[in-house]
Amino acid sequence: MPMHSSRSKLIAGALAFSLLAGGTSISVPAPSAFAAVSTSIFADTIPAWAQKHVSKLALQGIINGYKTSSGSTEFRPLKSVSQEEAVVMALRFAGLEDEVNPDDIVAYPDSFKVSNYAKPYIIVAFKHGLLDQNEEYANAAANPKATWGTTPATREWVTKLMVRAIDKKALADDLSKTASTFADGNQITAKYLGYVNAAVSLDLVKGVSATKFDPKAPVNRASLATLFSRAEKQYQVAYEGQVNGIVTAQTATSITLYSEGKETTYTLDSNTLYYSADSDNAVAAGDIKLYTDVTLIGGSGKALYVETQGTEQHVKTTIAKLDRINTTDRYFYAWVNDEPVKFTYSSAVTVKDSNGKTLQISDLKRDTNLTIVQDTFRTAPQVVSITAEVQTGANTVTGQFYSAGSGLINYLADGTLQSKFLADNVTVVINGIDAPTVSDLLKEVDNIKLTLNDEQQVTRIEVVNRNVSTMDSATVVNYSGDNKLLTLYDPATSNANALFLTDSTKIDYNGSSITVSQARSYLVANRKVKITYSGKNIISLSFIYKQTGSLVSVNTTDKLLSVKLDSGEKVTIPYVSPLLQIPGVAVPTIGSLQAGDTVTVLLDANQEKAATIQVHKTLQYQVVSANASTKLVTVKAADNSQKDISLVNVPITDENGNALTVGALTSGTIINVPYIGSNIQSVKTITMKYGTVSSVGASSLTVTEPNGTSSTVTFSKGIKVIKGTQTTYSSSAVAAGDIIQVYKDENEQTIVTVAVGDKRTYWKYDAPNATLWTYKNTSEDNGNFAYITSNTKILYNNASIQVSALKDGDTITVYAFNNTALKIVKS
Repeated sequence: MPMHSSRSKLIAGALAFSLLAGGTSISVPAPSAFAAVSTSIFADTIPAWAQKHVSKLALQGIINGYKTSSGSTEFRPLKSVSQEEAVVMALRFAGLEDEVNPDDIVAYPDSFKVSNYAKPYIIVAFKHGLLDQNEEYANAAANPKATWGTTPATREWVTKLMVRAIDKKALADDLSKTASTFADGNQITAKYLGYVNAAVSLDLVKGVSATKFDPKAPVNRASLATLFSRAEKQYQVAYEGQVNGIVTAQTATSITLYSEGKETTYTLDSNTLYYSADSDNAVAAGDIKLYTDVTLIGGSGKALYVETQGTEQHVKTTIAKLDRINTTDRYFYAWVNDEPVKFTYSSAVTVKDSNGKTLQISDLKRDTNLTIVQDTFRTAPQVVSITAEVQTGANTVTGQFYSAGSGLINYLADGTLQSKFLADNVTVVINGIDAPTVSDLLKEVDNIKLTLNDEQQVTRIEVVNRNVSTMDSATVVNYSGDNKLLTLYDPATSNANALFLTDSTKIDYNGSSITVSQARSYLVANRKVKITYSGKNIISLSFIYKQTGSLVSVNTTDKLLSVKLDSGEKVTIPYVSPLLQIPGVAVPTIGSLQAGDTVTVLLDANQEKAATIQVHKTLQYQVVSANASTKLVTVKAADNSQKDISLVNVPITDENGNALTVGALTSGTIINVPYIGSNIQSVKTITMKYGTVSSVGASSLTVTEPNGTSSTVTFSKGIKVIKGTQTTYSSSAVAAGDIIQVYKDENEQTIVTVAVGDKRTYWKYDAPNATLWTYKNTSEDNGNFAYITSNTKILYNNASIQVSALKDGDTITVYAFNNTALKIVKS
């Protein structure tokens, strides 16, 4: 987000705001009256949710602390804030303090009482719309016994001030008629409702609990600091010592940032604070990744605060083959897609082989296969790292492929037949073929280069004379069986091609391999085929009986499907009354198809129309029961409907890819089942974890399960957090100490449900059934019980107690999932 140039200014630490800068005088103290900010920030205890925000604003020079008689500095987070103090801070936050003239003579109505130091600030706030003059005059007149300026600022009043300070009044106006999501929303004054809704939507404020906003409560120093810190995402101001940049180097004692065209190195020590922009929890220094965006606050060459702004690394990777290196001018040439490309590097470039051994760039040999990583943020990209294919005593030989089998490859070199042993996991490279194998090599056609290891085993086979082309949806014009000449029309290019079948041509007919002679009767005019070819020879030919790709559109008037194939080619397929198979849809229609769906379209016998349309989709189920002998599994869907699925010849794995049997699918197991139409492709079990969050980062969280086991859960495919009635899509909604249930949904998105404590009155414990009963809150209350397990923690005054210690009438808070209690706290 760009800086607000009309308001932005450098805010020096010496000008820190009086309200949050210590002292009890109502005047703005001189700089010498303030306690200096140290990297440890403050001596007193600050709530965990506010530590990041208080530390950040203190280091930005916006807030400060109180100097104690012992010489330490305290923040005093629970001290309330007056309205005039909040206005002064808002002006400084918004970069408007330079418009304040302390010598101005300002007159206000008698009912509008403001401390002398604050009067020129208030007039600027009126001028720029941070305050509504008529409204505040009316507020003061309505409370003649109160002093407007020193009146404690309430949560709803400060919220309005903040939303106006960041120029979001229009959003507040739009949301003024929207009901609040808080249970006490009816207590929010009508004129503040839109501002509270706007602040919630901008993630500026949260409730005092998951369901309560408490609008009339006085705001304290910790809450106000948090509010202004969060607002920086919406309205950025330049602060002295703060820089936004990209991490280009980091050690245990230093960090280097690239910003505004230059690199600057800052020192690090044990007092440096590390946070993530999307979480209130501290992160480890190791969580900061190279080439990602960070915000750094420093002084005298030292980093005091480092905040990650995301996990995207500003780099690109290129696979190339080294040609030559100029170490004097620090550049080299490498071959990329048969084109020479120049790469520049600096003295900081790291060079390693694929085994992790550190190399000098001068150690690299010509024709070495390289993985080159370049930055993307410089005008002229620089190479930041190079990984070279392992260089040992390996060498290469060349020849013409003859045959392969029994762990050997045979080739002709200078007319003589030679043989070499194949290493395990040999790599085959054929331009134009994805993931080729040795079986794709053509006898007495392919010229090959073999890379050998120290044992003279072949580790890599590269075809150097073949350029493979593809026709995804060609139409047969005619076929001459006598000379194996096939004439084709390619609609993608509107060209005709005459190509030869050979004894090595691989032919697929409806999933079965057939010979050239067997294919003769099928190669009739207008038959549709997919072929790969090199020169005039066909390498592979498939009779098209289906098309798979992304659905682009459905024309229901002309009854046409438009599908984009994996190759990028778009094909149009007519339909009349095709069979529709959409996983999870009992009675699908053409209207059930959605653009973007991955589909497989099975064609009719004439390859002209869609006979069956199969949608690719993964469904998530809960196992009800499983029969290991018949491999029939009863599952329950999200809508609680049940069905039987057969897992005969279906691979089953856990989340780590380890093979499982049907017997492992016990009742309650969560499984992801990918379908193509009605056909199950595989089954993967999903682990559902319960426990207490110990830490949260931008892309992962650590949860400690009741048995003491800790594990890290990543959310590379996004996160969804459900907390009471609120749903958010950021890890910032999860905090250390939260009790959660976490698992992956059918799309691999991480689903986190945060347990919201249910306050109840204890009734009795049914020991034989391990069930705790509470009194019903209402006659319709069906949640008045919880199962107790060996992992359930029961606490009183933070100490563990037995369930037998609970007495009829005790007030307890139950944290549970699916009526199984993880923690019970006695009040």
